[in-house]
Amino acid sequence: MTHSTNTTNEAQDHGIDEDGDNDPPSPIDVSDSVDGENPMVVLPRGGAREVGRSCYQVETQQGTYLVDCGLKQGKNGQFPDLCGLEPESINAVFLTHAHIDHSGGLPVLESRNLLAPDAKIICTRGTAALTHVLLHDSLKIHQEEAKKPGRDSRFTRNDVEDVLARFEPLNGYRSGRVREHIRTQDEDLQYCFGDAGHLLGSAWVTLEASGRRVCFSGDLGGRSAHLHDIEDPPSADTLFLESTYGNRDTHDSFQDARTELYNTAISCIEEGIPVLIPTFAVGRAQEILQIFRERWRTLPEETQEKLQIIYDGMATDATDRYHAYTSPAYINESVMNYVENAADFEPFVPEIAQRPSHARDRRELLTSDTAPIIVCPSGMLTGGLSPAYLLELVENYDEARILFTGYQAPGTPGYDLQQAEGDIATVSVSCWPISNDFDENFSSGEKMSSEETDGPSTYTLNVPTDWVDTVSGLSGHAARNTLLQFARKVDANHVALVHGDPENQRPMVNYLDGNVSADIVTRAAMHSPIPVYPSSENLITVQGEDDVAHSQAEIRPADEDDSNHVTDELTQDDTDRNGSSTSSVDNDMEKPPEERIATLSGRIQAIDERVS
Repeated sequence: MTHSTNTTNEAQDHGIDEDGDNDPPSPIDVSDSVDGENPMVVLPRGGAREVGRSCYQVETQQGTYLVDCGLKQGKNGQFPDLCGLEPESINAVFLTHAHIDHSGGLPVLESRNLLAPDAKIICTRGTAALTHVLLHDSLKIHQEEAKKPGRDSRFTRNDVEDVLARFEPLNGYRSGRVREHIRTQDEDLQYCFGDAGHLLGSAWVTLEASGRRVCFSGDLGGRSAHLHDIEDPPSADTLFLESTYGNRDTHDSFQDARTELYNTAISCIEEGIPVLIPTFAVGRAQEILQIFRERWRTLPEETQEKLQIIYDGMATDATDRYHAYTSPAYINESVMNYVENAADFEPFVPEIAQRPSHARDRRELLTSDTAPIIVCPSGMLTGGLSPAYLLELVENYDEARILFTGYQAPGTPGYDLQQAEGDIATVSVSCWPISNDFDENFSSGEKMSSEETDGPSTYTLNVPTDWVDTVSGLSGHAARNTLLQFARKVDANHVALVHGDPENQRPMVNYLDGNVSADIVTRAAMHSPIPVYPSSENLITVQGEDDVAHSQAEIRPADEDDSNHVTDELTQDDTDRNGSSTSSVDNDMEKPPEERIATLSGRIQAIDERVS
């Protein structure tokens, strides 16, 4: 099997960040590449060689569609590159799930008038409900960011409301035709949603038109105490496969991680030490709360009396949505049996959990005689109420515990805390303090905010590093053994890796090599169109036609009449499992001079023929 990584320079993966510092790339138009031979082409507009802003344009002979439209979080968050799309050109968006790195760019489509008048956002009902919560929260963050010098607002509240009005949720996971949702006479595009086991309502999606079928994995899970396992996908010609953990065969035990989190938190409470669990509001918060719901009644009575669990911020709205969609369509049999047998229709919170509504309630809970367990977004301490709770703990407690349970992006306070060396970590957080008189008495750091803005203040804190702990194994993303099984079931002739950092994708390419039947495995690159070829074709990757040394490859069917294609391997960034170069250039150096000269002449002739 021929395989390769697509090695377009990461520095050329343009995107426009919220500062507007990056120059927009040249307009991209893939419509000219769609014809009888290539009736379906996919263009990555985000989520290629990165985690975040997932967005893939699917061009067919009759329409233009997007799969996801997300935001890359962290410092100077980035939206998808939408350059080259004409006004009202997008006929529909297929949304795999609600997480903001897949949905956060939807309002930008509205603000730039890129959606056709009757365009719909097609997804499951669970995804629609959670996206409603997340986009409103994202709007608040965006409005605050836009107040900073040099920042511009990319969308408004009206854009959020207008794009939410376009949602057309499906009943559970099902198949259908796009003409059921939008006014079109000719489009034969068919879709299929299947359970991805990553989040309430999360899905993989297949799109099929003109005899070609492409599968988008979305985010794959299969690691949850309340979701279903990943549903088997159908076969497809091309697979866009997430690779978040492409460098890891398996995760640490999910059950062991649940037990570790619970035991650590309870041990702290027994010693009177408060616990802050910064968490992602949607998905992770419910997993964590479910752990305490299942186990707290087994505690000794004296420990039960000390137990005070607070869940706050957007986690409350998200948990309400989880309870509203607690049904067999989305929730596994074990939890549904509990709901029925216990007549408990709120299975994601223990009955002793409290959800404060006002700052006054929070102050009272924090000043009580009992040290609390606080489950609160954001998971990276970049927003929400978790930074405010951290402020209170640093200021008012001699000892506390901060338990991270998820990925911390570089540039975030959570990342800085995790990576700090020495006894003290100095981090900056932005928030409104919980206590009205906090600024007057603040002595554990420095207030850094400008008085010119009416947004949250910025505080620099000194946090003892022995407060910080990380529980591994709760990730909702599948490791590569599970990704391999998914890829084998899709049985595509081209697997394109997306949603992963380059250092994780490179070993994933080698891992899939020989373990799947695909002709080629590549790392999808921004701005690089990927035609969907039928599985019957024997695919190869060939060097760019304009320059032998250019690192971007073209994917096409093998041509039996042209045995002198430039190379079916890339000249850069292609290593075997032992880390040794496998490029054809390196292999040629081992041949006799006469043979090397003949090979080079053949390559030059091949280039001349294609250029002419």
